[in-house]
Formats: sequence, structure tokens, C-alpha cells
Amino acid sequence: MKYLRYTLSAVWVLVLCLLVGFAPAAETTTPTSGAGSFRVEQIYVNVPEMDVFFYAQDAQGNSYSPMVVQAAGLELTLGDQQLDTSSLGQADSPICYLVAMDNSSDIDPVDFRQMRGAIWQLIRNKKENDQIALYTLAGGAACVQPATSDANALYTALAGITQADGQIDLAGAAGTVATDIQQDYQALAPRKAVFVCTDGKRIVTNPALLAGLLTDVSSKLNVAMYTFVGSEAPDTISVLNTLSDGRIIPCKMRDMGSELLDKQQMFATALELRTEVPESMYGERQEIVTLAVPSLGSAVKSTSTVYMGFRMEKPQVTKVEVLRRNTLRLTMNQAINANATRPQFYRVATNDIWNWHVPVKKVEISEDGRTVTLTTGELYQGDYHVALNKVASRMSPANVSTLREETDFTIAVWPRDNGFYLARFRGPMLLAVFVVLVLGAQWLRLRRRDRTAEQAAEAEHLLAGNEEAAALPRRWVTLFWAQRGSIAESRWAGMVESSLMLGSDAAQCDLCLPDPKVHPQHCLLCVRGEALLVQTLEPDAPVFVNGERIDGEHRLQNNDTLRLGRTTIRLVL
Repeated sequence: MKYLRYTLSAVWVLVLCLLVGFAPAAETTTPTSGAGSFRVEQIYVNVPEMDVFFYAQDAQGNSYSPMVVQAAGLELTLGDQQLDTSSLGQADSPICYLVAMDNSSDIDPVDFRQMRGAIWQLIRNKKENDQIALYTLAGGAACVQPATSDANALYTALAGITQADGQIDLAGAAGTVATDIQQDYQALAPRKAVFVCTDGKRIVTNPALLAGLLTDVSSKLNVAMYTFVGSEAPDTISVLNTLSDGRIIPCKMRDMGSELLDKQQMFATALELRTEVPESMYGERQEIVTLAVPSLGSAVKSTSTVYMGFRMEKPQVTKVEVLRRNTLRLTMNQAINANATRPQFYRVATNDIWNWHVPVKKVEISEDGRTVTLTTGELYQGDYHVALNKVASRMSPANVSTLREETDFTIAVWPRDNGFYLARFRGPMLLAVFVVLVLGAQWLRLRRRDRTAEQAAEAEHLLAGNEEAAALPRRWVTLFWAQRGSIAESRWAGMVESSLMLGSDAAQCDLCLPDPKVHPQHCLLCVRGEALLVQTLEPDAPVFVNGERIDGEHRLQNNDTLRLGRTTIRLVL
């Protein structure tokens, strides 16, 4: 029975060879003279950005430089519209390897360990920003590790893969990978490659699997796809490499790691053409992209169909976890630049009328750039939002975040306490204290100035009294007066002989007070011996001394206050 199965498998391979011999090969290159080759690896669309990754080689298999290809007249068309081809260079964009591992229990355990060692080499030799996703195929495709650039997480996931029962369903696996690419399209690296690792015996004995591998699944996924088939005698199935146009790579199981690394090296020779998709071509539809080099030793071109519905999303926080009272963990919608560790790149604020900004003190970014840990000031109960300020995407540095994209979160623990109010109102409180100190200093300055004026008036009073002999009762009087609501104060000083008339009419009084509430002749200051008296003149012209209304005469003391209408007068005797 075993020999019969192998015989039938051999017949099946022979039939496929005959079919390929009579059918045209599925080439992506159409040379006219055989002087070189040219093929597209993948077209990455994230509107308005479009990157075309391709290989251009001469007849000896050596890669053309970007300058040579540019000089040969590179042409790029999308649908019926020609696009700009000036931005051409060596491809340096990160790569996402989607590795599907056949972990069937039918595979020899030694071969399985060697297969796992080959993937270990791929992880070890990937570039820093390259991503790897791990899938198992036995019993149906399952993702055991989503795409990440964290090597430690990949090593841990790879070590946990064990052999299991069940046949592999390549169509189902392709559907699973396609779904993951669709859902996480922007979070994945621009360049994508599917690596399938399996055993030669399963290929030969499973015609359905072999037929699936020979179909051009990669064109449907718009990614490069290679199947590495481990066998003790890879030469016997080398025809599969020809039938699949190089997509199936037979090799010894112990050499599978070297084959994976060879593909890594091949990706380094790719060229990258960056351009923008016209706005008129946005939308969820298929577009035909044609890349041609009319004079590269031969008229070569490559055509591919790509999906135009992906629109570039800016880096944004999708999930916020409160780890401690001063620690937040942010989950991003895509990998962000590893240099985004400055606190100024992150804004955390409350959703109330105060819009209190929580200070960000420290930032730690995970190796894969998908999570960020923030050390902040004290957090309290309430609603908050977080936003990214000019944080660049790791996959497309020109894609920068905006503060308008906010993510809300709520803290239901740690209620408000004295520290909460002190943290919120520290600024206003410091400002209020500063204003009070400034006003206090101004008041002291004015008080010192007034005291100096009083002392000068007293000195003038004493000097005038000593220099002149009084023929009439006289006394030196200094008056400081101001109207209600005014901070300006006027001063009058002089020798009062017998009396001093106070009023609002300059023609009828000695001291004119510009106050509409003051009568033309309101009151009289009289000198009697050593005393100074105030005398009212009319009942409807009230006079208040130290806040109390007087009638007739009242003796005044030093620093007494008179109020006439809206004017207050302070006396220095």
C-alpha cells in the first residue's frame, strides 16, 4: 500500500510536468531579447502613499543599480494614468515575514526540530525593525504569535510550538493570512513575505497540497510567497521549483535555515519606487499597476493588481491601561518611532472644564513599538483623554500623529484628596499670592511716602511758627484730601490766620474742593488760641468728623478726618 501511494504521487507529479510543458508559464516579466529580467515583488498601497518593490537584473543575474534603472526610462501607470517615478532607490523599508510552519505529527521529530531551528535563524538574522508572525498549519492554520519585531517574544512563541495531529489546509491558511493582513494592514511592515515550511514527503503524498502550492497564491495576496520543502533527496523534486517559477524551494531539512537566509539577502537587492496615488483613484476597488523599463537591454514590464481601499491612518492610542496611580500603558494602532521617548510627545488631560494637564515624566517604548508606558503625575478619579503630539510611524516616518486624535479613558479609583486640589490649583494659588505680595508692597510704599509728607509738613509748621510773630490767631495746617473711589490724594499746607473757608466755589472760599456734593461755602476752619475748630454753616451742608455728623463747632485733633460730600480730608496739625 505504501509503495502504491508513492507510485501514484510520482504519476501525479509527471502529469503536472506535462501540463506545464504545454501551458504558458506564469511570468511577470516579458523580455524581448533575453538581456535581463524584471519582476515586481510587491506593491504597498496606503493612500496617498504607494511603494512598488521590484527586482531588475542583467543576463548574469546581477542587480541593476537604481541609477541604471532610472536612466533606462522607468514608467509607472495606475489604471490609465501615469505616475511620478523620480523617487527610486534601494529598498530599505522593514519586512514582515509571515512564517507558516507545518507542525504535523507525521513529520519526523528530528526533521521538525531542524525546521524549527531554521526559523530560529530567520529570527536571529532579521533587521531591527523587521517583523515576524508565526503560524502553525496542522489541523488548520492558527496564529501563535502576531507580527512583532520583539525577538524575545518570537523565541518564546517558537519554543512553544509542538507537533500536532491533522492535515494542513493551504487554502484555509492563505485565507487566514489574508484576513490578518487586511485587519492589520497598516500595523504591518510595508514589505510582506509569506514563508511556508513543510516536509517533502507530505508534498509528494498530498496532490491537493501540491496543486495549491503550484497556484499563484502570492498574486492574490499581493505579497511574495515561498514554500521551503525539506527532503533527504531534494534533487528528486527539483522539478517543483521550475513548475512554480521558483516559489517552491526543495532543500535538505538541515539546509532550510540557509535557504531562508538566502531569501533575506535577496530582499536586500530589491529596488523601491515611492509615489503618491491621485485623489481621484481613492476608494475600495482594484486598480491595475504596470511598471515598465523600455530600454533596459530589453523591453520588460510587469503588471500587478492591487487593492486601493487602504487609507493611511495616523499613529493613535487604541487602548489605555491604568497600571498604578502614576503609570499608564498605551496600546498603539501601529508601531511608532523608537525615538518618541520625549514627554512632550504625549498629552494627558482631564475631560472637565479645568482641562488639567497631567505631567508626563518618563516614557518607555516596547521593542516592537506597539505599547508605551508613561510615568505621570498623580492620577485621580475622573475622565481623561490622551493624545500623541507629532509622533511618527515606524513604518512610514512621514506619517505623523495629531493632537486632534484623542482617546478617552476613565479612572474609577483613587478619589480626590488634598493633593488633588493642590495639584490643580497650585498655579492659580501661586499667582494669587504673588498679586497679594505686589499689592502689599505697593501699599507699604504709599504709606511710607505719606508719612514722609506728614513729617515734612510738621517741620514746615514748626519753622513757620518760630519765624513769624502772630498778629492774628494763626496756625500751620496741612490737609490731605481725595474724593471717594479715587486713589489719587492731594495735599494743601499753609498758615491759617483766623479762619479758612472750605467749599466748591473758588471765588467764595479759601480752599476749593472740586466736588459737586460740596456747597460753595460748606464749612469754616477757625483758629482759637492753640485750638483748631471746624464750624458748620448751613443745615443742608453736613460735616462729618471721624464718621460722625456734627452741628455747630467741633475741636479738631491731629489726624482727624473730615468728610464733605464725596471728599475726605485728613488733618495734620
